[in-house]
Amino acid sequence: MITIVELLTRTAPDTLTLAEIVRRTGQSRATAHAVLAEMVDRGWATRLADTGTFGLGPAFVSLAQTAQQTDLLAQQIGPAVRDLAVAAGTACFAARRLHTDMITVSDHAAAPSAPPSDDTDADPARWFRLGRQIRLRPPICREFIAWAPRTRREIWIGDAPAPTRTRLRVVLDDICERGYAVERMTADHVAMIEALGSLNSMRSDVRARIGALLTELNAIDYLDTELIGDVGAVTIGAPIFGADGEVVASIVTCPNRVLPATDLRALGVTTRMAADRVTAHLGGRAPADLR
Repeated sequence: MITIVELLTRTAPDTLTLAEIVRRTGQSRATAHAVLAEMVDRGWATRLADTGTFGLGPAFVSLAQTAQQTDLLAQQIGPAVRDLAVAAGTACFAARRLHTDMITVSDHAAAPSAPPSDDTDADPARWFRLGRQIRLRPPICREFIAWAPRTRREIWIGDAPAPTRTRLRVVLDDICERGYAVERMTADHVAMIEALGSLNSMRSDVRARIGALLTELNAIDYLDTELIGDVGAVTIGAPIFGADGEVVASIVTCPNRVLPATDLRALGVTTRMAADRVTAHLGGRAPADLR
């Protein structure tokens, strides 16, 4: 049941046919049908009469809303994102860790001066839409990796093309020192993130080759010595720590422009302070040996 619930949650609000659920979960048709029947009976799933497809049911949605109300991180991170958007004068979002190698966008706030828009294609940061799930592949989402134990960092770095691994190691150390990661601005940055997000559905060998090419095309973060003059930044991400020292989420500001390095550093500090306040509310801490 858990596998199907996770699948329906990931694909919501879209619905899936029984055949799609069987294919994507690897369960037999008989097993998936029996599980879905029980979920429909309990209200955890719903079956649309006109299409025969399945989606999340009202009982599960209600349960999820109740869980969210008791979720301390959810209570803290939404207001923190909105306050940061006002303080920084730029769009912001929060990413929560789902499990070891997957995050999801849980909250966002527009820049205070930006009018609301339904035109997602016109939004330069459209890839951080709510519910978007992103795998922690090199070189993105570095603030979730920088404070990890060295062995886990090396496993993550090992998935990057060999020519980029030395820079990644140095970059992760610099991120720990300053407290935030910077996604450098490139002409095709949004397209690159979209492409990385689509790799999940590809064969593993094709995924590895394309991921390597995309990583090689991307300028990986800034070293501290490179933050001089005018610099381009798409996002600045700072980690939120749980009580065990693990990064459970991050708060991200989205300047998406070229700005003086001094302004970028100031925005980085503002972002880090917002994340630190959420960490404090959670009773969290950064690993002492890395920060």
